[in-house]
Amino acid sequence: MYSWIITRDVLFKKGNNEEWETDATGTMGGHDTTFTKEEILKGVTFQMFDDDMNLYYEGKIIGDYSGFEPLDDFGMPNAGCTSIWYDGKRL
Repeated sequence: MYSWIITRDVLFKKGNNEEWETDATGTMGGHDTTFTKEEILKGVTFQMFDDDMNLYYEGKIIGDYSGFEPLDDFGMPNAGCTSIWYDGKRL
């Protein structure tokens, strides 16, 4: 059981956006989770990057996880992220 939340969407710029562009900040995911948002926000920080090492998202994760869950659940399918980092280290 794990849960994650996006705390910063670097791709989204406030102002004039296309109708389809949305701020992913606050997006939550996980598997069979019962964690609250407040609990998740106390979790471990991660960053997701594209293959050119551009930062796309920052977030927090909590629970029983291997590390790739936010990337597999959200980063890759939503924006094409290819790597996830924890504490300055790439998984």
